[in-house]
Amino acid sequence: EFSKTRLDLQVTAPRIVRQIDWIDKAWPRHLKEMQEEASHNLKDMMYPKVQKFVIMSTANSYIDFHVDFGGTSVWYHVLRGHKTFFLIPPTDSNLLAYEAWAKDPRQKTDWLGARVDGCCRLELPPGTTLFMPAGWIHAVFTPKDTVAFSGSFLHSFSIAKMLKVNYIEDSLAVAGKHRFPFFNEMLWYVLDRYVTCLT
Repeated sequence: EFSKTRLDLQVTAPRIVRQIDWIDKAWPRHLKEMQEEASHNLKDMMYPKVQKFVIMSTANSYIDFHVDFGGTSVWYHVLRGHKTFFLIPPTDSNLLAYEAWAKDPRQKTDWLGARVDGCCRLELPPGTTLFMPAGWIHAVFTPKDTVAFSGSFLHSFSIAKMLKVNYIEDSLAVAGKHRFPFFNEMLWYVLDRYVTCLT
């Protein structure tokens, strides 16, 4: 995550993301502005630093099936190289199958795509931007050395899905350092914003 670094000003999230991202819409602006360092240590963060990632992947690397932390939606732009995504829609039955697979000791040798409905393959050549909706289960193969930019965001159009993924993370005992920073605090700030706007 490269927010608050020299690279920060060189990369901008897509406009639609900036228009709906809870970090920009509900998190207290003064806290985000107070963040001066590029620290990734939770105790040094003043806001959830998940908006800008640079991903450098070597040829033939692979990330097995997972759901992005907190059920976030993701924008993903391939600058150089190539990515192959295997995507599984986050239906209730697919999420249950994912949770069972994640707990199964045979996970490393068992292809999750065979246990679910609707697994598909998506090729991302250079210059392609992917918007992945909340909660989608995915694996990523990198056929050649690749540089990509991405960002994670929570928003009001997928609240139920994001909460469901958060419950799955609880069930899987996902460590705090691998979860969306300040997820519960974010929900309270969003609730406050809704109450303020509606009253």
